[in-house]
Amino acid sequence: MTPEDYAKLDAVEIGTMVREGRTNWQAVAEAASHAIDALNPTLNFMVIDDRPRALATGPEGPATSPIHGAPFLLKDANQQTAHMPTTYSCAFFDGAEPTEDGTLVRRWRDAGLVILGKTNTPEFAADSTTEPTFRGPTRNPWNTSITVGGSSGGAGAAVASGAVPIAHGTDLGGSIRIPAACCGTFGLKPSAGLNPLGPSIENIALGLNSDHVLSRTVRDSAAALDAGCGPEPGQRYPVRPSVASYLAALEEEPGPLRIGMALEEPNAGAVDPEMAAATERMARLLEDMGHTIAPFTFPAIAADTDWYDLLWFFDVSTEIRARTHQLGRAPRPDELEAMTRHILDRTSTCTGQELYDAQRALHAHAVMLDRAQEGFDLILTPALGSDPVPIGLLDSRTEAFNYDQWMTDTLRMVPFAIQFNITGQPAASLPVEISKAGLPLGIQLAAPKGRDDLLLSLAHRIEARTGWRDSHPPHWAGTL
Repeated sequence: MTPEDYAKLDAVEIGTMVREGRTNWQAVAEAASHAIDALNPTLNFMVIDDRPRALATGPEGPATSPIHGAPFLLKDANQQTAHMPTTYSCAFFDGAEPTEDGTLVRRWRDAGLVILGKTNTPEFAADSTTEPTFRGPTRNPWNTSITVGGSSGGAGAAVASGAVPIAHGTDLGGSIRIPAACCGTFGLKPSAGLNPLGPSIENIALGLNSDHVLSRTVRDSAAALDAGCGPEPGQRYPVRPSVASYLAALEEEPGPLRIGMALEEPNAGAVDPEMAAATERMARLLEDMGHTIAPFTFPAIAADTDWYDLLWFFDVSTEIRARTHQLGRAPRPDELEAMTRHILDRTSTCTGQELYDAQRALHAHAVMLDRAQEGFDLILTPALGSDPVPIGLLDSRTEAFNYDQWMTDTLRMVPFAIQFNITGQPAASLPVEISKAGLPLGIQLAAPKGRDDLLLSLAHRIEARTGWRDSHPPHWAGTL
């Protein structure tokens, strides 16, 4: 299998070829390993290497899975694994021991995904760029001086570069969709709770987070959702899939739909003209496809997002407390970045009443956002507010870190992300154009909670219309 042959395949095509005997998983895995060896020294997307074990054992589960034999990378956060440590890109967790596979990891293994290693992420997945002190920045295959986004930045670079067709991401405030937009991949944040996070925990940040994948094609995302979704033991509020198969649902016509378009977020203001123009062109394409576009206005979310941050800050402080107990010592100053120290300071002074008020604020904002979307089948926005920023601009790591300035700069680049974490509804970034600067330019679509099938079906048709799969960055496995 040549590098170009491999790099052009998505996971579903790989699964089909393996089932039909036109290739075998070994040839695919070797091609992926070659791509990783060639690209990773420059891009730094894979930071934990499990290839020796993966290549020795091969795919698990029945070969009937649509993605059986496809190479895959996990993110170094959220999902625990039996064969690799989970370090959250934090030096304090260097040398951590593997535990057991999370439910979602086990389901992906059973679907035949060949997990080759883990990808880079900012410390505790707490930034919209991927530049951890512990392992260094991940670089964008379109322009290595530009951010890959975060926090699933390693996954974005790995998929965009063609090293793997599909990779795990997490999304608490845009962390699947932002790297997808920066790197030119498809990134779906599923409905909250649809993919499990256990067995050790039921949710992260009171349900703000969703784990899923970044992929080059919509059908790979749908196939991975089929493999991973559904309730798990101990889940008190189970979320069940709305269709028998999300992959099969791609064949269902989605429309005609009423789609609300927003080009401005009340706190962040208007997006860059190029982002707005691309979204307007997408609106015209959707009208040509038979859908109706109408203006949509987001209600203003309180500019003071302290309530939102408290909901995920405690997930970080809890992990650090557990590691402190395990090691018998507190972290040294050089083992934590500035953002993490800020998180520990804030959680140490937070009262029970403040945390309860934060939970109430989450519910109130979810109700407000849901009501604003009544009468619309989908919401259309730019995926980003501006081009991806240069590496080093968003600083959550050093003594120069200023939380308020960091929030302002982050909101400027990603104004339309957290709204759909608050509501728990599915949202996806679609890489529909290339900007004047030669970078991916994406739009975002969001559907009502539980209608992941509707979102995937429309995205599948947009993919066919735009041909985004044929756009490749300068650092691409197909040219090795």
